Amino acid sequence: MSAEVTRLSNGLIIVTESTPHLETSALGVWVNAGARHEREDEHGLSHLLEHMAFKGTATRSTQDIAEEIEAVGGELNAATGLESTAYFARVLKGDEGVALGIVADILAAVDRVTAAEVTSVARRLRRKDVSAAVVGAGRKSHDLASRAGERLARVA
Repeated sequence: MSAEVTRLSNGLIIVTESTPHLETSALGVWVNAGARHEREDEHGLSHLLEHMAFKGTATRSTQDIAEEIEAVGGELNAATGLESTAYFARVLKGDEGVALGIVADILAAVDRVTAAEVTSVARRLRRKDVSAAVVGAGRKSHDLASRAGERLARVA
C-alpha cells in the first residue's frame, strides 16, 4: 500500500490510500489551525472551534448530525493538536458520500463562525480540557502524509 498525493488547483492537498480488502472507509480533513498557530490571546481557540463544529450547521442541527452518521453505522469525530485540527469520519463501504456531506457541511459552518459566537460559547463553557494531540485516524493520516513527503510542521 502506498499513499498517493493529489494537489488541486485551489491548493487543497489530498492524500489517499486504497485498502480494497476492508469493508469500511475513513476520511478526514486536516485544517492548518492548531495550538501552534494561535497567538497568546487566542489560546484554546482552535479547540473551541472544533467543539462548536458539532453544534449544528445551516442545514443540520446537532441531533441531525448525530442521527445521520449513526443511521449508516458511522462514526464522526474531531481532534485538535499542535499542528492542525482534524475532522474525520468512518463509515461502511458505500456510505462515503454521507460522511463527506456531513464533514463538508461542518467545515462550511466553522468557516462562518463569528467572533461574537466564539465569545458567547467560551463564556458558557469555561472548559478545562485541552487536546494534546491528534490520535487514532489522525495519527494514521499524519503518517501517510509524512511517507508521501509532505511537510507537516512549521520550520523556524
